[in-house]
Amino acid sequence: MQAAVLSNTGKVRRENQDRFLVDANRGLFVICDGMGGHKAGEVAAQMAIDVIHGNLDEIDKQHPLTFLTNSIMEANRSIYNKGRQSEECADMGTTITAAIVRDMELYTAHIGDSSLFLINSDGVEKITRDHTLAEKMLEEGLIDENDIIVSRYRHILTRALGIEESVEIDCYTNKLRSEDRLFMATDGVTDLIKPSEVWETVINEPDLNRALDRLLRLALDRGGYDNLTMILIALP
Repeated sequence: MQAAVLSNTGKVRRENQDRFLVDANRGLFVICDGMGGHKAGEVAAQMAIDVIHGNLDEIDKQHPLTFLTNSIMEANRSIYNKGRQSEECADMGTTITAAIVRDMELYTAHIGDSSLFLINSDGVEKITRDHTLAEKMLEEGLIDENDIIVSRYRHILTRALGIEESVEIDCYTNKLRSEDRLFMATDGVTDLIKPSEVWETVINEPDLNRALDRLLRLALDRGGYDNLTMILIALP
């Protein structure tokens, strides 16, 4: 299994509040998009990454989803408690999308609006569901797919790590095939690049780093309004 990662501040933001963890040997991939003023967002995102990294000795002793959910719940408590103890960190939080690939199975735990896509010759499939007000309105039939692209509610999170004392985690299990690709990205990327464009780039560029470079250039050409972080994984 091969993986490449790219993280860029973008053209507008002063700091990069995205964080990631890539451990291809263990099949572990995590992406976080922090939120909060006074650099608190990057603190929350880094805390989430640090908790998972600190638990790595347990990854092979537990079911993948057990490892991910336990680590995410621990991170949620740590971020929530720090936010209550520090005025500078009040209301800080982060999205988190964490995946483990084991025995050609994909195990995903997810909170927020970062995304994970499965890419192969058949097309591109979004595995995760955004926890945003726009997505909730779509599910309730208040808006349609075309409205969600321009909705002012698409950046309002209904769920995030560290905001409340406990949080619900979405979990997914998917079978993988040889030569599948996995693409993870923060919303700074997915706001500017369509899934079909990701698919076309990844399918036509076998080099993972070059594929990410092309996607970064595309996002920057379209404004680069937010931090831009991507992980691309190639199954053998």
